[in-house]
Amino acid sequence: MKKKKMCTVLERLLEEGFFADEKEAAAWVMMKKVLVNDQPVWSLHEKIPADAGIRIKEFYKKQYVNKGGFKLEAALNRFSIEAQGCVVLDCGASTGGFTDCWLQHGAGLVYAVDVGYGQLAGKLATDSRVVNLEKTNLSDERLLCLEPAPEMISLDLSYLSLKKALPICREILGERGLMICLIKPIYEVDSSEIRRTGNINQRQILREILTDLCTFYRENGLDILGLTNSPVRGNGQTLEYLIGVSWNREIEDNANLTYETQIEEALDASFALKEFKKG
Repeated sequence: MKKKKMCTVLERLLEEGFFADEKEAAAWVMMKKVLVNDQPVWSLHEKIPADAGIRIKEFYKKQYVNKGGFKLEAALNRFSIEAQGCVVLDCGASTGGFTDCWLQHGAGLVYAVDVGYGQLAGKLATDSRVVNLEKTNLSDERLLCLEPAPEMISLDLSYLSLKKALPICREILGERGLMICLIKPIYEVDSSEIRRTGNINQRQILREILTDLCTFYRENGLDILGLTNSPVRGNGQTLEYLIGVSWNREIEDNANLTYETQIEEALDASFALKEFKKG
């Protein structure tokens, strides 16, 4: 019988590019987040079969403090938004996935706004480029007199339709602005039955929600920079989307003409997504 090839946990982790060096890998082992065949390992030098299954719990946090960072990253890349040196207001910041992403894309200052308290990740709460505005609602009058004033807003809201958020955001940004909005369809649908059951992942319903929101923004004088699907599912495995809109800013000539096509592409991509697992 052929002897099974063995290697150390560290060799596998480095070979497969999970971590840059032994020090980084050791920190994740100490947190019991490195699993081999779904069992936590205790030492980087433990011998394991070379073909053993390796999984890193919450590995997404290696890049951003939560999965929200991947959502915003998709929008920044898809809509070609340049954040270098910008002042941004991130509303619905929570632990700071969007805030983290803004900073990693070069934002000069981020106002992290959330109605909650004590949620912002430690590395962000101590970052000089972050102003932690906790216990603060989007409609709080303090946001109208921030200095320096924000140039862009990102929204990750719960229990509030993006339609109702628009006039508040326009007041904060003034004559010229840009918004990136995470569309959570459950808060945009009128049906009380869908809101109660959470059964929102239906293509026709989602198409109607996205089309209605785009139409609303155009009727209110906004330019649609683009619409795309979130690359990861939301809580409860719901499908989510992102839209970029602006007013009184230079845009590509065809920006507003392609959103119907983008809606269909976003729907196709979102329904192809696997369920999000923290591992």
